[in-house]
Amino acid sequence: MSDRHPPLDELLTFPCDFTFRVVALESPDLSSRCQGIVELALGRPVHGVSHTSSRTGRYGTVRVKATVYKPDEVHRAYGALGEIDGVKMLL
Repeated sequence: MSDRHPPLDELLTFPCDFTFRVVALESPDLSSRCQGIVELALGRPVHGVSHTSSRTGRYGTVRVKATVYKPDEVHRAYGALGEIDGVKMLL
């Protein structure tokens, strides 16, 4: 079995709607930070943002929906999202 993942352009047809998911330590501005980072990375507004908190309130999950036109945009946005303080996982 290979450790390599197939390239995004083999998994998705571009352009497409894509949902970026971020799990991080909860903070009041987590949603707005994620939205701003994705908009900056893509250079255009996103379609929607949703935020749920864990049962204990320690972690938050943010979903940012946007149209992406090429695989590089996905990689660039995830790279920027990974720089947020307290990020535990990117999905």
